[in-house]
Amino acid sequence: MELKNNLSFKYYSYNQNLFKEIISEEPEIYIFAGYNDLKEALKYYQPQPLSQQSQFFSLKEFKERILSSDQILLKEEKLPLLLYSVLTKEEKKKLRLDSYQDIYQFSSRFFAYFKLLQDYHLDQIKGLADWQQERVERLESIKVRYQKRLKELGFVDQLLLREEKKLNLQFLSEFKKINLFNIMDFTPYFKELLQEIAQKFEVKLHLQLKKSDFNQKKLEIEKLTLPEKTNIIEIKKLNSKLKGLAALLNEKENSRQEVQLLDAGREIDSAAILSDHLNLNSYQSLSETAVYRLLESLYQLYQQGKSSSQILIELKELYDLSTQSLFKEWIGLGTESLQKIENLLRNDYYYLDLDLIESELPALKPLYHFLKKLRKIKNISDLSELLTEISDFALDKEAKETAEKFNDSLLELKSIEEMGIVSSWNDYYADQGAGLFSLFLNHLSFKSISLSKNDEAAEFLNLEKAPQTKRKKLLVNNLIQDNFAQKNDGLYFLSEKQLRNNKLFLQHKNQLLKKYKFLRHILNADQSIIYTVENEDQNISPAVILEELALEYGLNYQDSKVNSLSEKEILNNLFNYKTEVDLKVNSSAGFNQNLKVEKEDFGSSFNFSYYKYKYLKDCYHRFYLEQLAQLDTSLEIKPSLSLMALGILTHEIFGELIIYAREQNLAPREIPAESRKKIIQQVIEDNNLKIDQDYLNYYRKIIFKSLEKSFIHFSELLHKYLPEDYQDVLVEWPEWNYQRQKYFSAQQTKFYLSGRIDLLLLKQAEYFIVDFKTGSGDSKQLDFYSLFLRQNYPEKLPSESRKAIYNVFDQAMEYSYNKREREDRLGAELQELTEQLFAAGEYKRIYKSRCQRCPYRDICRVEVLSDEKSN
Repeated sequence: MELKNNLSFKYYSYNQNLFKEIISEEPEIYIFAGYNDLKEALKYYQPQPLSQQSQFFSLKEFKERILSSDQILLKEEKLPLLLYSVLTKEEKKKLRLDSYQDIYQFSSRFFAYFKLLQDYHLDQIKGLADWQQERVERLESIKVRYQKRLKELGFVDQLLLREEKKLNLQFLSEFKKINLFNIMDFTPYFKELLQEIAQKFEVKLHLQLKKSDFNQKKLEIEKLTLPEKTNIIEIKKLNSKLKGLAALLNEKENSRQEVQLLDAGREIDSAAILSDHLNLNSYQSLSETAVYRLLESLYQLYQQGKSSSQILIELKELYDLSTQSLFKEWIGLGTESLQKIENLLRNDYYYLDLDLIESELPALKPLYHFLKKLRKIKNISDLSELLTEISDFALDKEAKETAEKFNDSLLELKSIEEMGIVSSWNDYYADQGAGLFSLFLNHLSFKSISLSKNDEAAEFLNLEKAPQTKRKKLLVNNLIQDNFAQKNDGLYFLSEKQLRNNKLFLQHKNQLLKKYKFLRHILNADQSIIYTVENEDQNISPAVILEELALEYGLNYQDSKVNSLSEKEILNNLFNYKTEVDLKVNSSAGFNQNLKVEKEDFGSSFNFSYYKYKYLKDCYHRFYLEQLAQLDTSLEIKPSLSLMALGILTHEIFGELIIYAREQNLAPREIPAESRKKIIQQVIEDNNLKIDQDYLNYYRKIIFKSLEKSFIHFSELLHKYLPEDYQDVLVEWPEWNYQRQKYFSAQQTKFYLSGRIDLLLLKQAEYFIVDFKTGSGDSKQLDFYSLFLRQNYPEKLPSESRKAIYNVFDQAMEYSYNKREREDRLGAELQELTEQLFAAGEYKRIYKSRCQRCPYRDICRVEVLSDEKSN
């Protein structure tokens, strides 16, 4: 045993139980690399009653305790707040910090950079490029102002404490001995502290590796020597990560002895779906709770509508929010309101305003008033008062610990104002309500609550964080190269090569420590089974450490029976699918039956529009689902107007312009430019709830010009067809309540033709039908409109007709020269199709190639008949 001052070392073999060897009844200090080791140690600690108790610390906690001050220590959110306050406008611009919400990455890198210099006793980094040197000088300048401000307020932070190096050893005074439990990661700064502590206390490092592998002078691992194998080690190779996990779970289930599961990755692939089988995490972030999700959704809802001068609620965000049960309970949102939200979305509404809420969705008034109050918030107290309106209700549904952490976060943020760290939130956020709300959510997301454990589920721990205890059987999952290799990322703006040139071999040290932790786990178990994956297609390969183990110990990669199973078979074995379901279908034949025509399907009367005629002709089955059952397909939400809504907007603009001309007794081409622009602008503004605010300028400028130019061109084309009396220019004929004439009857149902003609010009010798289109048109629709007009116009029509489609964006008039006979054939076809449907008594399905694109295909499930496969 080598002794330096009062610093000594003791080495243990890999197969010893460190906790049994080290933990004693004597009152001593124990320091552990991680919290999991500390918890495990407490299981072995059995002091005498009424005796002095030992103290247990994690390394992080111990470092914080030995460097302390009588002044208030700033931590967490208070650090970036203070840092942001000392930045100049020029620095914010160079750092691309548009607001305080952009500070977090820079703040993290700022403190990490100066901590690196402190840890390794560096005054500066050598060999920097000019742009890097410029960054360093900027960081140094910011640091001076930051620490000056810190001292002005009478506070300290960890950087300042480490610089001043005021050791607080008072809390150790009752003890003589300090034990470091298998800690091998020492920076020069901490080594220096340890040497000073060793002047007053006996400090012992307990290390589980060969003495020749550890440099006692530098306090670091230099190499790793594999010991003689005294336990059983197996390596099993799979061809997918899911199969590896399945093989591991299968081994666990069939094992008669206690098994510990470890995973080599940061996250356990596929394991989230196995929460009933595994205890993955003993803590849950508050960001995963229902109350946090509700508040975050409200924040996003506010953000999406805040660009307008009035409060707007984006329907897409609201639709997503309405799936949260907590939101529905808070608002009292019923089925009828949910249906109205969907209907507004289908009608291309993008936003709700107060008027639309009051007329269509009065249940959303509390939400509207919440967002309105949020806009007026100026400080944390205002935010706290507002959030209480929701939290008093929402936290009733959460665990008690959640409510405590929620309220603690509000109090911690209030202390920021009370401590004078922030003088005015105006310097941090242009919108104080949104900014402070975001600040609170960010603060809350770092809080966590403890979870109850499933006693029947197995513990599944991360390999690097698992306690270093002795085990009978160990199963290691997912030991692939991607998980085992140390990433070569450098640090902030410094490359890995620059770090090495400054004698900072961080990557090598971290890789060695990672390798050690793995070896310590597998060598300290009586039996270790390692699961790895090799899959060339997915670029997955076993960790290179396995080759070293295989060569040293003569191990072979063992194949697993799980490789022969499909992933579907594996999932079937993992889950129980025996649960009874309410809906049963005896066979696929249940889906392959045509729906029967019922008397109630059409009622006593039915209106045929042109599009209903098209669907009837195309597919009886789709006609029933879409037009009679009105079965909605998936709701598609777009950030801009749909083609249908753009078409409606165009119709409104052209219609309003022609009506204005008629009322002023003008030809459309004679409308004054100022009046024309005003009308177009007004129609666009009237539709602003259907347009994303980010696209509104596009409509005001680009679409505006396109529509105005197109109307000017159209009015010139139209001029020679205008009747003498402008009152004979009809727009959107007929009115919705117009009494139509029966066209034909079938099976006691009266059938009517239905539609609205965009523009109808009536002259003595002819009538002229114009249909406005923003996309491709169909001349057959013009025939349908002419047939509809002749059937329903109250007065005698001229014998001659003219029909045309005006493509608004192409500025092209497409004339149709179809005669009346063709119109009559269309009407006869409609009647024949209807009668054939009634005669068949079912909505027949016939496979066509376009069935592949039908939105109702999963319901229809039409089969391809043998004589149709070649079509």
